[in-house]
Amino acid sequence: MRQPEIAVLVSAFGRPDHLRRSLLSLEMQRHVTGLMEVVITDDGSAETVRPVVEDFARRVEFPVRFTTHAHDGYRLARCRNEGAIASTAPYLLFTDGDCILPQDHVRCHLEFRKHGCVALGDCYRLDREITDRITDSALHSGAYLDWIPMLERRRMSRKAFRAWCYQLLRIPMRPRMTGNNIGLWRTDFERVNGFDENFVGWGLEDRDLQLRLSRLGLRFQSILRRTVTCHLWHPPDATFSRNNYGTKNLEYSRRTEITTRCQNGLHERSQVRPELPDESVLLPGSATDWNRTIIKAGTAVLSGR
Repeated sequence: MRQPEIAVLVSAFGRPDHLRRSLLSLEMQRHVTGLMEVVITDDGSAETVRPVVEDFARRVEFPVRFTTHAHDGYRLARCRNEGAIASTAPYLLFTDGDCILPQDHVRCHLEFRKHGCVALGDCYRLDREITDRITDSALHSGAYLDWIPMLERRRMSRKAFRAWCYQLLRIPMRPRMTGNNIGLWRTDFERVNGFDENFVGWGLEDRDLQLRLSRLGLRFQSILRRTVTCHLWHPPDATFSRNNYGTKNLEYSRRTEITTRCQNGLHERSQVRPELPDESVLLPGSATDWNRTIIKAGTAVLSGR
């Protein structure tokens, strides 16, 4: 099997039906045969999401890996670092398990990638009624795209236009990074030591990453004119606070010294050794045998063909 060119890293916590639909949208990606690998990075809800991942892994032809750890607060930064460690491709595409992707989303990111640039996007935010209507059939046909409210389409069009202006005027830290739709080179991610795992709870870990990437001289280019994901409705996380007011993450983001390489990130996570011994468990599959092993991040892996 050829080396994948892009790793899609899907962060998840609970909501197995959301994750199932998100993975189905990945299964339907077009024109990326042999180019893609997928890592689902779980924040400690393995009992609910692992069966969804295993079912997905048996169906697809590309490598699938699954990382997890004990839940101890909302640790999205850790999830994303673990996903990068478990992947091999030179280009990383971050998204979330409550987002569904257009069928050409991965191809668009592959075609859009440029050295010295980070691709930034966003998502349409679907309400509860539309989310409940999105069946497997609607995903296969793409019918759900016709259900996106006009106000959401206009909001995203305005955002895409502003992003174009920011790029034209070379305004620093614009457009803003949103964690559910980021594409960047692994080498750049490693140079800043990935996400800062001192961010625990909702928000600002992506803004911090953008700040540190900007110090490398990288440019941020919006991909919104080519692809937009769809965010499935769910109640907000308990740690959510609008504009992060009153949160520890906001306080931490205002620290006086922010180094380009964070002090608690990708490198430190990669040094963690599992307490469990290495093991290999054969999982049944229709056409492929799937092996589970323990990797050095202490996480389970499902490997495809």
